Amino acid sequence: MNKLFKFIIAITVLYFCASPATAQVLDEWEARPNIAIKYKFNKKLSLAGTYYLYLDKNISRYNKSVIGAELDYKFCSWLKAGIDYRYGIDPKENYHDIRYSATIDFKISKKWKMAYRPMLQQEFISLQKVKLSTDPVKYYLRNRITASFKVSTATEIYVFTENYLKPQSGSFYFHRQKSALGAEFDVSNRSKLGVRFEVLHKKSGKVVARPNISYAITLGKFNKKA
Repeated sequence: MNKLFKFIIAITVLYFCASPATAQVLDEWEARPNIAIKYKFNKKLSLAGTYYLYLDKNISRYNKSVIGAELDYKFCSWLKAGIDYRYGIDPKENYHDIRYSATIDFKISKKWKMAYRPMLQQEFISLQKVKLSTDPVKYYLRNRITASFKVSTATEIYVFTENYLKPQSGSFYFHRQKSALGAEFDVSNRSKLGVRFEVLHKKSGKVVARPNISYAITLGKFNKKA
């Protein structure tokens, strides 16, 4: 318990250091609750479908719905690659969002783990030339570093910080910084509940708080130790 207490203090300090925006007054609250169904074909390949509900204006107004499909392939115990497609059902105009990522895990001990995840994200309304002339594809380069601790066989807590860069004229410019503190709980052998609190520091200087809750069910050839 003493080690756990020290860990909580450490990740809390890291969280606030990684996100200086938390020391400021929050400008707005948002939320993105989501529910997912995941199918594991084997120990390496899996496919997940997720529904995201976007709420803004201090979690009082519906913003949009997003439906996603993510394909992951685990090359080995420390390397996983994924492609995530999301379709945004926006009141103004629907859009496409594709994310290509790789996750590298560093296992420090039986309970401690670090992870680094680079990601290339592209958003577009349409790939038709007429649309691209007025709404070109938007690209973002994201880098996330995560530290996690296995409290028990059913509970894990984590902290991460993620930087968003936007390429423009051959250079990369700061777009936003997202940091979070969260936990995941195994509800059963095939279902998991997640809770986390995010703080986003946007390019405009706006600071947004985003509490999230998620629920996921895993089907198929499931091996908890894999």
